[in-house]
Amino acid sequence: MKVLSAKLKAPWQVRLDEVELPDVPPVGWVRLRVEACGICGTDLTAAEQNSEWSPFGHEIAGVIEVVGAELHHLKVGQNVTVESSSFCGDCELCRAGRVDLCNKVPTFWTQPAMGFSQRMMVPARSVVPYEGLSAAVACLAEPAGVAFDMIKTAGIQGGDRVAVIGPGPIGLMAAALAVRGGASRVVVIGRPGNDARLAAAAAMGAEALTVDGDLSQQKNLTQAFEHVLLTAPVQLLPASLSLLTYGGELTYIGIGKGPGIISFDANDFHFRKLQLRSSFASPAIYYPQVLRLLRAGVIPGEAMISHRFGLKEIGAAMQLYRDKKSTTNKIVILPA
Repeated sequence: MKVLSAKLKAPWQVRLDEVELPDVPPVGWVRLRVEACGICGTDLTAAEQNSEWSPFGHEIAGVIEVVGAELHHLKVGQNVTVESSSFCGDCELCRAGRVDLCNKVPTFWTQPAMGFSQRMMVPARSVVPYEGLSAAVACLAEPAGVAFDMIKTAGIQGGDRVAVIGPGPIGLMAAALAVRGGASRVVVIGRPGNDARLAAAAAMGAEALTVDGDLSQQKNLTQAFEHVLLTAPVQLLPASLSLLTYGGELTYIGIGKGPGIISFDANDFHFRKLQLRSSFASPAIYYPQVLRLLRAGVIPGEAMISHRFGLKEIGAAMQLYRDKKSTTNKIVILPA
């Protein structure tokens, strides 16, 4: 069958192509009708860097249309989200309990149609059913899982003081989880112009703070937090360490442009007993938990969505996110 699929190529070119999908999925795969897909910051990076036309979109919610052979736990008509990466359950790492390190499962990333399409093929291993949510909110399971992984990696406990640097969707969801997880203080820090995102942080119960200039020079923040969550480019990491109290921990997911090489004072790091952890939610292992959290409103899904567009408006949506990123939160594409 023929479906419309969005593709992008640098610099900032987006088009809709008609691509062919098989009528019957391969063994172990399903065909989805895509109901919603969120735009991720990595999509903006791809729009700047991809040298070839490529399908894109990985924050996906849809409905199963066709089930491949040898699948008995999934049904046509089921509402599902799609893990951006999955674990196999069979390899040595999985059998040793380290499913978080497995990357051996087939993936939809090599398919001709991805999330910004009318339909797509998905490995059954990556499908996670859901109920009680709109498709637009359910597709937030992917970025919510990233935020949840960051909170788990950080090991935040009740009573901890937490600073979140970067009020994008991941940072805001992490802040909501920290607030509702019992942190005694949660401060979300953004740059000038991030008023809308910082207002969203305040609505979630966090303190919202605009910082213009070097973080390390903010005396009111110096050594004030047990945890710093960095969801901004890694170039901010050295200055962010100044916010940690003795024995504090910095957890980051920020990906800087270029080589990402940074330097910091290792002696200060050592003598203050600091910790540095990276969070990388691949494979995705927390979808069931975050779907429950979205359904309960612990992660405020509807409040995270600032714009909805149709599939044919994907180009305009990408331009809006590029040009108005500081005042735009999560943009969701609704292909149906």
